[in-house]
Amino acid sequence: MIPPRPTVPPLAAFTLPPRRVEALPGGARATLIEAGTLPVALIRLSIRTGSADVPADSIWLDRFIHDYLREGTQQRDALEFASALAAIGGRLEVDADEHTTTLGVDVLAEHAPAAVALLTELARGPRFPEEPAERLLTDLRRTLDLAKGQPGWLSHATFRRALYGDQPYGRVIPEPSRFDSFTAQRAAEFWAATTGTRRTHLLLAGRFDAEGVLEAARTGLDGWHAGEAAPGLAVQAHSERTIHLVDRPGAEQSTMQIGIPVIDPTHPDYVALEVTNSLLGGAFSSRITMNIREDKGYTYSPRSSVSTRPGDAYWVETADVTTNVTGPSLHEIFGEIDRLRGEAPSEEELAGVRNYVAGSFVMRQSSPSALLDHLEFLDLHGLDVSYSESYLARVQAVTPEDVRRLAVEQLRPEAMTIALVGDRAQIEEQIAPYGPIKA
Repeated sequence: MIPPRPTVPPLAAFTLPPRRVEALPGGARATLIEAGTLPVALIRLSIRTGSADVPADSIWLDRFIHDYLREGTQQRDALEFASALAAIGGRLEVDADEHTTTLGVDVLAEHAPAAVALLTELARGPRFPEEPAERLLTDLRRTLDLAKGQPGWLSHATFRRALYGDQPYGRVIPEPSRFDSFTAQRAAEFWAATTGTRRTHLLLAGRFDAEGVLEAARTGLDGWHAGEAAPGLAVQAHSERTIHLVDRPGAEQSTMQIGIPVIDPTHPDYVALEVTNSLLGGAFSSRITMNIREDKGYTYSPRSSVSTRPGDAYWVETADVTTNVTGPSLHEIFGEIDRLRGEAPSEEELAGVRNYVAGSFVMRQSSPSALLDHLEFLDLHGLDVSYSESYLARVQAVTPEDVRRLAVEQLRPEAMTIALVGDRAQIEEQIAPYGPIKA
């Protein structure tokens, strides 16, 4: 006889490890958090400039600049800078999104001050020589060619464009001709105009000499221009029940994104929305996944998520489905949304989802790198540590009726945008019942 499933008690309250927050020259900040047992320091210099700051006629200028950041500093060329990092066991990582460019490196604890000095040297004085420009542009054009051939990229770009139009979040894939205006001088001017100490936040997690790190940061940032504070971005998302179709003749799969604007992380109901998302499509055992993957076999890896930016968020279900079941897949996805809107889940089903969301949150903060991710999330959305410390309790407080209510309020099928990449000749008749088709 199979024993009964064990009862999993709710997790205890989560507390972030103690943080040290310090002011740096010119309005810059530092947040230091000791974590882990290995003598390793994870260092990120986060600068509030990203793709949302790029003009409408210069999409991917930020990517061009990120490639240039590997060309060294005003004191060291590319080889000398890479060698200096390698000498302390580090390698430059450049990461970016709509609002942030992050320069990162992981080193042994004893080398943390030297690593901070190198990152601040790069931030305040990157090299923009003319010689690499054509090579970097060739790489950029190759990346664009690859992106335009990938259904996932195309569906994402189409979905974003449908939601945001020509606002910054809607500009995902540029016209190749735009690259003709990218020059070393333009890259240097953009970096100078959108960086500075007022936009800079140094974050460290792991084991390190805090005083040595702070001294290196103060020395490295001293004298760098303050720059303008990062501007706020007022974005108005628009969604309506329309199918935005990208024809891909001969495609064996249809790649779809179905979604709608929702509340952002500053809203009191946001955590409950995360629980709702996990129950509906955000976990392997979620309703949509069990339906169209496990039961019907329409797709291998469907997934829903809540995508966030400051003051903005949307819910989206993403799936690659076999061409001949494109219409039935839409039917099942919208059917599961309607079912949740019409009837609250059972307490037993929801209890498992709550434990999954709570456990995932704690696991995401279990390493120094994950802690830095979380600190950046709090910083980007203007949240304090109370968000983190109350998170588990807020998850466990979500009721079945809360889930149904949020599905009704936020996940409105009649207003959901559908972006679809597939063989129009094979799928047009299938998808016609789900909204007007816009090519």
